[in-house]
Amino acid sequence: MLQTDMIKELSKIMRANGIKLVELKNQDAETKIELFPVENKGPVLSSYEGHSETINAPVMGLVYICPPNRDKPFVSVGDNVKKGSVLCVIEAMKVMNEFTAAFDCEITGICIENGSIAEFGQTLFKVKRVGV
Repeated sequence: MLQTDMIKELSKIMRANGIKLVELKNQDAETKIELFPVENKGPVLSSYEGHSETINAPVMGLVYICPPNRDKPFVSVGDNVKKGSVLCVIEAMKVMNEFTAAFDCEITGICIENGSIAEFGQTLFKVKRVGV
């Protein structure tokens, strides 16, 4: 089983059983998986006609669409965002990485659920460039 598949399966088991932290250790490696509370507020994929580009995950990791302890996501469908605006946070190898817009755009779709694991290159957002 690939490591990413194992992490996905382990996170499903953890969520199903209310487990928040797992640490796996052997002589070669140490892995820690910590799950944070996730509240789903609406559909996973929200979009409408007219998107022209996608924004994809630059790394594999746990995606946070909402900031910790807040109900409102960083961005929502229909928002116009400026270059450098935070779109989400991706946790990879215990590091929280702010993922920002590379250009001014309108969010036309959100393609990932808060708290799920994104694969490298997976589509996170559908967007339409603005001001071009």
